[in-house]
Amino acid sequence: MKKFYLPLVVLSLFALGTLNAQEVVLKTPNLEVDPDATFSLDLQVEDFDMITGLQFSVNWDPQVLEFVNVDNFGLPGLTSDGNFGLMQVDQGILRFAWFHQELTGVTLPDMSTIFSVKFKVVGDPSSSTQVTITDEPIVVEVVSTSGMMPYNIQNGTVTVMGPNAANETISTDFVLYQNTPNPFTDVTHIRFDLNKSTETHLSIYDQTGRVVYTESGFYNAGSHAIPVERNLFQSAGTYVYTLQTANGTATRQLVVQ
Repeated sequence: MKKFYLPLVVLSLFALGTLNAQEVVLKTPNLEVDPDATFSLDLQVEDFDMITGLQFSVNWDPQVLEFVNVDNFGLPGLTSDGNFGLMQVDQGILRFAWFHQELTGVTLPDMSTIFSVKFKVVGDPSSSTQVTITDEPIVVEVVSTSGMMPYNIQNGTVTVMGPNAANETISTDFVLYQNTPNPFTDVTHIRFDLNKSTETHLSIYDQTGRVVYTESGFYNAGSHAIPVERNLFQSAGTYVYTLQTANGTATRQLVVQ
């Protein structure tokens, strides 16, 4: 355990300059994945300027995702054996710590991947989990040549696609888009384009198939957006929404936080 803390303590002794006010962004993406799939999730950074040390934990729900390995290393000297604690990955906990041995600092372009975590989907269709960069159990620390840095964590959600998505009838008469924002905490918008005017039905279902929201009407050809508020949902989680016209149906998923 000591090797996950000692490097950054040593770095702090060298970094006695003025703190940079610019926050370093640490982020995980929102992904939709197929049941039983194996996929890679990239941990990315922004405003990564002259960084000499970095440590944090990555947490997820092991009932949804099973850890496979780490790869795609984007930092000098990074190795799976030397920089990662894997003793609790079966519990959904990955430890990470890195320091720049030359202490001159590393600068990366925005949206650079510092490493990827490969997962296998073990959760049921329509299940989901956040993949979070967190203080538990390794405290988040970012160190630059100027000292300890402020940071901004942006955590994404992995959603396992539900069975309805595979059963939709594709139509060239309309397009159903992914709701934005997704996940959402206040209000989201479900957008769709119609090539011709038609009667349209929007339905949202929970994971048991219960209808939680419907909206029907005659819409003219063109682009449309239906606002959906958080207070319509009794609990957070993954829901399925379906748009139906006389010419077909399309289905996507939304995540309520």
